Amino acid sequence: MSNRIGRPPFSTPVPTPTATTPERAARPASAGKAPLSRTQADGFDSRATPRGASLLTGTSAPASVLPSKAAELQPEVHEASGYEAHFGMGARTARALVEGQGTVALPTGNGRGPSFHAEAGKPLTVTVDPQRISKSAEKAELVWRVAPGGTEVAIPLTDGSRDANGKLNMVPAKIDIPEDAFGTLRLSIRTTSADGRVSNSWDPSSDAAIAPREGAAVVFTDDWKTQVEGKLRAGDKVEIAYDKDRLTALLGGRVPSDVVACVSFNGEPPREVPLTVQPGEGGQPGTMFMPSLQVPIEATEMSLWFKGQGDGNTSYDSSFGQNFKFKVGPARDDADPSWKAELLRSKSFPNLQAEDFVGIGPSSQRYNCIAWTLGIQDQWVWPGTRLEDFDKLYAQHGYQPMSSVDLSNDPNLEKVVVYGLKPKTGSGPIEVTHGALMDEQGRLTSKIGTQPLIRHNSADDLTGPSYGEPVRVYVRPRQPAVSNA
Repeated sequence: MSNRIGRPPFSTPVPTPTATTPERAARPASAGKAPLSRTQADGFDSRATPRGASLLTGTSAPASVLPSKAAELQPEVHEASGYEAHFGMGARTARALVEGQGTVALPTGNGRGPSFHAEAGKPLTVTVDPQRISKSAEKAELVWRVAPGGTEVAIPLTDGSRDANGKLNMVPAKIDIPEDAFGTLRLSIRTTSADGRVSNSWDPSSDAAIAPREGAAVVFTDDWKTQVEGKLRAGDKVEIAYDKDRLTALLGGRVPSDVVACVSFNGEPPREVPLTVQPGEGGQPGTMFMPSLQVPIEATEMSLWFKGQGDGNTSYDSSFGQNFKFKVGPARDDADPSWKAELLRSKSFPNLQAEDFVGIGPSSQRYNCIAWTLGIQDQWVWPGTRLEDFDKLYAQHGYQPMSSVDLSNDPNLEKVVVYGLKPKTGSGPIEVTHGALMDEQGRLTSKIGTQPLIRHNSADDLTGPSYGEPVRVYVRPRQPAVSNA
């Protein structure tokens, strides 16, 4: 079956802006969802480091060579020491615990995905409202596992005693999240009745999104600087270190309360994450929280802005209403095994074997193979079907066609390999089907239509009835790598 279902007209891509210096008292820009530029999906179609400016404001130096601004904000800004998840009657609540300071009430999402937060290497304590458990239950357990993969573990939720109404008395279940956890923590409540009947209650909003240990910190300091430390990457964690003195200045010297970070990925409606710790016993009022969020596996961009109140006035720190915007790099190799399985089930690539490739990004209708070769992850790019159309496109981006299909690796050159189907009649133009980008090690990266982003060992891996074979190679001098890929 053909995988080339149709290609929309080409439109000139608009680069995504990177972080800028903050604004003073402008309202945030809308985070409405941008419409897709494509009208119909190419059934199959590459990985490259997105082109663009450094994430660091006012400098092109990599984040790794700069001193840590996040460390300078300690002890004014505190990380979570653990998390709590509560299954109530008709509602869920989530909290972050900040040792010696207090707690932060966390958002629980829209009900279509994970409600809770977890962090690799830190405990998650789960409590359940007794009213959720039937009187006929003799035993109640919390069942958890890390997904994908992971082994199920059951923890008792009751000590077997009952209250005056005959309900089982519930006890907290503590999960020690593994240090190397990555993905989702799948949570369900399992009950067993006196006659041995087992019932399991689970839905996607019962889960917790795990922020892995590896990730990046985005730091906003009181001198109006923004710095990214580490790699901002899909599926990993991002920490937000914010100095509330920025909002104090915007509020005319008033100390802000109820400081909130508004975090949006791929233009989706923002998550509002509180940054003000509610003090517990011995806690200091006004302590700030540094949340650790899991970057969604499908994310390609992140935007942030902040708001706070002081004496009844609300002010925003939002880069003059444009929001602080950051490119998100691809996920770690094979972060989700289903990406690989999806392609191996396909009959389109008879040469592709499991050991030949890794999945580096999820399925997405936002961009295709040609967009990926140009460092674009938010548009569908297809200039036509003839090689002449692609000559013009790549010339606009500094590429020149080679005189032969040279698939050798030159670390000083960026190479784009274009595939095509030759006419069955033996005469007529070649129909272009796919484009892949060669990395510095000579491997190829390909976005397979609306399906996953992969890195494969050779151009021959995708040769077959769907893409045909390599028909042209474009080259340009290798560009410097950006700091977040």
